Amino acid sequence: MFEFSRPALPQIELSSSLSTLAALASQIQALIAAAISHPLLAIAAILLSIGFIQLMADLVKRLIKAALTFVLTLPLSLSQWVWKRATAAGTTAQPKEIQIQQLMDRLESLRQEQDAVMIELRALLSAGKTQKKVTVQPLEAIAHTAAKPSETPPADQGH
Repeated sequence: MFEFSRPALPQIELSSSLSTLAALASQIQALIAAAISHPLLAIAAILLSIGFIQLMADLVKRLIKAALTFVLTLPLSLSQWVWKRATAAGTTAQPKEIQIQQLMDRLESLRQEQDAVMIELRALLSAGKTQKKVTVQPLEAIAHTAAKPSETPPADQGH
């Protein structure tokens, strides 16, 4: 009624699989007999096998760690790269005329500040030259002068 053109699973002959298992069992039996007859070589072979297996496991572990680290940090590094490109393009897009104007404005404000400092310095230096002799007045005279600004204090008559 139903005919299948090919089988769902590959057919393995039972005799070939049994002969393969028998060959494997005979090899294991020969290895055990050699290990019993030469125990030092067997121990050395076992230790070397364990070391080789550990090296392979460590290699696989490092490979998996490197791959995971790369995959997990890829979005962050890509976003940093894109951000650097975007910000670098934004700063270079500003025309040179605007940069020159900004620098000229800064120079002008610095010049005005320098002029103000020079005026203050000249005032201090000229005040120092005119008042070579400093007179000390009593507090009452200062208070009297402050109360009557229209009157001038009496001048020294050259002692």
